[in-house]
Amino acid sequence: MDRDDAYPFADGHNVLWELEGYGSDDRQHSSRRFGREDYLRIRHLFAAELGDDDWMMAGGYPVPARLWRPLEELLGPLGFADGLDYFLGARQNLPDGRIWRAASDRAQPPDRMPPT
Repeated sequence: MDRDDAYPFADGHNVLWELEGYGSDDRQHSSRRFGREDYLRIRHLFAAELGDDDWMMAGGYPVPARLWRPLEELLGPLGFADGLDYFLGARQNLPDGRIWRAASDRAQPPDRMPPT
């Protein structure tokens, strides 16, 4: 696979966010995907607790119940349900579907490097 050295995730480009709800049985009961524009609308809700935007470039983070209403005010009905635990996570979403990895000879990775 040919890899492009250009970092494609600056400023939340080519990233997809997903809100997932899990029950006490550890099974996924709900899922909703968000694009960059949605992320830009909601990131301030998480920034106070988690700091700068690096937290949203990879991984998953709990969504406390106190944020359910503010999230729905910004994004519309999301179907939050009592008894489920929600997590908001990010992953690569490149147009051609490939997984981007930096060249191994890169001396200094760019900011917000996703996990490889």
